[in-house]
Amino acid sequence: MEAFNNYKSADWRTGFESKLTVESSLPYEDYTGHIERSGNDQHQYRLIRLPNNLTALCVQDIDAKEAAASLSVNIGSNANPAELLGLAHFLEHMLFL
Repeated sequence: MEAFNNYKSADWRTGFESKLTVESSLPYEDYTGHIERSGNDQHQYRLIRLPNNLTALCVQDIDAKEAAASLSVNIGSNANPAELLGLAHFLEHMLFL
């Protein structure tokens, strides 16, 4: 557990610059710091944060023939209210329909 506590991770409160989308003028934040990657990795990376605090890592692969998305929800069945057991599982199915 000590190794986990010493892990150097990004400071999510700093390193973001406020911007607006071009067409709709919607607010978002663009990460201006360094994103570490392999020297063999030719992909373009961009980290953005939306006003609702959703943070997305966008990866551009010009050779890709399909688009994909991945979502990590940092909550589970231990967070279910006592009167709504199974809520997390139900919402999981709503996310991945």
